[in-house]
Amino acid sequence: MIPGLVLGMALALPVPQAPVAPPAVPPPVADPASRIGPGDLWLVIYSVLPDRIVQFEAVARQVREALARSPQDIRKAQARDLRIHRSALPSADGKVMYFLQIPALTGDADRSGFDVLIDAVLPEQASALKKELQASLDPTNPSGNTFLISLK
Repeated sequence: MIPGLVLGMALALPVPQAPVAPPAVPPPVADPASRIGPGDLWLVIYSVLPDRIVQFEAVARQVREALARSPQDIRKAQARDLRIHRSALPSADGKVMYFLQIPALTGDADRSGFDVLIDAVLPEQASALKKELQASLDPTNPSGNTFLISLK
């Protein structure tokens, strides 16, 4: 017999394993708020008209400042970790893409875009600010949002 052949045959045999018993109790279903980890966030994309960039950025600043002044710790945390990114180059037709990156701390389905944040932290000014926000956006390219989960 060839020693290598015997070794190959030995490796091909299944290794006996003890049967695994199913857990006695099913695992609890996680509350959606509890599955949001420190790396999970909302990314909201805005296409802003070229002549409305200053207006859009003014609304963004007001929301960030209102979040920071909020008496709610969760809104203060959102303000601390909120990031607003602007594309380095405008599109061919001059529109500028903005990316609002905000931690998904509220656990609700609010998607944490500016319109929802305005309602949460600036309710008295919500109607006027939302009109300003809407007027700054490209109506042919609606904003979108995505919930991102960090891969481990």
